Formats: sequence, C-alpha cells, structure tokens
Amino acid sequence: MLWGVSIKSIEQGAATSVLLAASPLVEGVSGRYFEDCQLAGPTQPGFRRGVAAYAIDPENALRLWRVSQNMLNEETA
Repeated sequence: MLWGVSIKSIEQGAATSVLLAASPLVEGVSGRYFEDCQLAGPTQPGFRRGVAAYAIDPENALRLWRVSQNMLNEETA
C-alpha cells in the first residue's frame, strides 16, 4: 500500500480479465460486473468498490441505447 492506495501487480491487474476470457467457471455469464475475480456486489457509500445501481438499471440501459442510436443516425445522415 502506498499513500493509502492499494497497488496491484501486472498479474493481479490482469487476473479478472483473464478469468473472464478463459475460464469455464464463467462460461455463459454475461452482462455482469466483476472485480478481483469475483462478481461485483452493490457499491456502498464511501467505498470505491462494487457496481452502482444506476449501472445495472434496465431503464438506464434502454435510455443509453436510444441516445446512442440517435447519435449514430445524426452522424450518418
């Protein structure tokens, strides 16, 4: 730990991406958030870990999809 900040090695930093890309343990798992090789739980106030409720809200996902479509339509028109 340096200045109160946890620092990961290159291997530790890559571990979750490698797990999700290559492990049969997560085969078929989609649309989930992971951190430190585990499914991320909901974020807690004052902590920088977990997934925020707005990030997994279906209404937000639909809104983002529509905004993205509108932006693409404007750029290709």
